[in-house]
Amino acid sequence: MKPQKLFYILLVIWVFVDLVQANGTPLHADEAYYALYGRFLDWGYYDHPPMVGLMTFLSSLLFKGYLSIRLLTVLLHGVTVLLLGLCVEEKLTSNRAVVTFFAIAASIPIFVIYGFITTPDAPMLFFTALFFLLYKRYVKRPGWKLAILIGITMAAMLYSKYMAVLVIGFVLLSNLRLLKDPKVICAGLLALVLFIPHILWQVNHDFPSIQYHLFQRNTTFKIQYLLEYLPLQLLVCNPVCLPLAIWFCWKNRATADRFLRACGFTVVGFLVFFWTMTVKGHAEPHWTMAAIVPMICILFPELCEARWEKWVNYALIPASALLLVTRPFVPLLGDEEFEILEGCEFFYDNIANESASGEAPVLFVSSFQLPSVYWFHIGETTALSSVYNRRTQFDIWQFDRKYQGKPVLVLEPANYQIPYPEEKTEVIYNCSGREYNLLKVNEFQGANRIDVNVDEYHQKNDTLHLQLTLHNTYEQPFVFAHPELPVTLYVAYKLEDGTHTIACPVPENVQIPAGGSVKISTEAPHVPDVPFVICLDNVVCRSVNSKPVKIQDYD
Repeated sequence: MKPQKLFYILLVIWVFVDLVQANGTPLHADEAYYALYGRFLDWGYYDHPPMVGLMTFLSSLLFKGYLSIRLLTVLLHGVTVLLLGLCVEEKLTSNRAVVTFFAIAASIPIFVIYGFITTPDAPMLFFTALFFLLYKRYVKRPGWKLAILIGITMAAMLYSKYMAVLVIGFVLLSNLRLLKDPKVICAGLLALVLFIPHILWQVNHDFPSIQYHLFQRNTTFKIQYLLEYLPLQLLVCNPVCLPLAIWFCWKNRATADRFLRACGFTVVGFLVFFWTMTVKGHAEPHWTMAAIVPMICILFPELCEARWEKWVNYALIPASALLLVTRPFVPLLGDEEFEILEGCEFFYDNIANESASGEAPVLFVSSFQLPSVYWFHIGETTALSSVYNRRTQFDIWQFDRKYQGKPVLVLEPANYQIPYPEEKTEVIYNCSGREYNLLKVNEFQGANRIDVNVDEYHQKNDTLHLQLTLHNTYEQPFVFAHPELPVTLYVAYKLEDGTHTIACPVPENVQIPAGGSVKISTEAPHVPDVPFVICLDNVVCRSVNSKPVKIQDYD
């Protein structure tokens, strides 16, 4: 059998296995969230660029069920493997080499798993592979056609995941002469122009993605984050492949091959960059996903040599076979977000029945996963972000506006820090070992869309005196003395042991007309050198209503 024929046979088997797995693996909660991206296409989203939303949208046009989210992921992953083959095609000259290539790819857990799980990493992998293939051809024979294709591909990478900046940056760093190449400069400008719609989306929404990824995700340094990084990378990248790749990068550090040099810079660059990021918090293992593409390109030519044959036979091929057998269970290990949907059907059915019996929609508090899964299985709902969890795309969509003044069911974790009126609360079925409270409200008044501006502040002794402007962006009046959901104003400090909220006095009978504003004065205990936010608590949700403020001057 010719090597080319064997390659395509194994590629078809690869895609078929991914397709079967995609149709049978429980849906991850984040995938349901990305499915909502596809329902509401836009140039950007709170957490990620829009490519993953386009993928779920296109998948939903062709299939129902899990494949309505995962079809494009499976197909793109198959093409990614093909592109990787093209990157190293000069070495795919024998059946043994073809088997070695697939043994390497199939033995890397993170590469295999993200071939059937839909995340922004799926398009990122695809466009990264395309980028490296185009770059390899460009350094051999520069031309305007390739430069234009590289520019388009760079834009597509950026639309997939922001860490595309690292891929582009490390490739440029490996070959600084590119900065003097007019065709490369034009390719960069083309990518920037194509990326303008997303930049404008960020500007119009006050740069939510930048604030989230660069600032809101930061936590205090823990030695655990630093120490666990490399073991986790060894686990997800294969404890044989990763050390070998690093060794080959060192071995080829002075190579004249600009493609291999770019691959080496990218692999080492990603590993070092995200290791340094552990000083700001936990680094997720899959953040280095894009480095898998150049890692395979580095590993394959070396492992094709006869002296590495035993490593392939006794390490990579068995690892590939083991992963093939165990891959249905691998995604479920250590990730309870797969179980937030599967095995909890009765949980969602019970909520749906409660909703139907009272003809009241369901609002979820402090979770974006639960409403996303509910929407996938049952129907329309929304989320209310609180001071105890982060903001999400639901805060941009603001579906909760339509429920103002209407009967609703509010679902919240039973261990949530806000006390409920006992006569209106019941603990319903648990999901994945968690219990949830259900509160029935006849006339809902949300507080999430009340914007609070801290006009003035001064600190006297241990007290912080505040002048606030509360702006009502709802189309209905907002009253603090609501008969069902009375509102309390809090100042919240985020300390090392958690978020601390302190109730603040406000004038009696505060009312804000629809679209109007009121000014109030209040005071709270002062915590030095700690930013604070203003929260409004309407019994069911303690929402964040102001931007963080850090006291900079004292009386």
